[in-house]
Amino acid sequence: MLDTLTKDQKKTARALIDIALERDCAALIDEVSCLAQKPLDKVEKPNHARYIELYKVIESFDKHLADRYDGITGSKYLDTVSFLLAEGSLTDEDLAVCDETMKSELLRVKEILLDIRNR
Repeated sequence: MLDTLTKDQKKTARALIDIALERDCAALIDEVSCLAQKPLDKVEKPNHARYIELYKVIESFDKHLADRYDGITGSKYLDTVSFLLAEGSLTDEDLAVCDETMKSELLRVKEILLDIRNR
């Protein structure tokens, strides 16, 4: 079991967190793009209605980002990366940048989180 991360492991974890953040933001951009391009309904103020819909999506996503990424310090990197891995924002392939100790710990914790979720 890995209790603390080395300086290099923290750099790797931070890079993985950044990858997950980029993926989450890309998913939002895709969703907003689809919403912005869908045909306008025949309502009195279709652009305003679309704006409200987009605003709600972005506001919800902002809360999601804050919950997931705000306040992450080095002591929380391992837990955060494990969570992102279990949630699918990171893949097992992304862990290729990790040393074997870190990789095995992340995969171990991922399995625990998935087991808990599936109960």
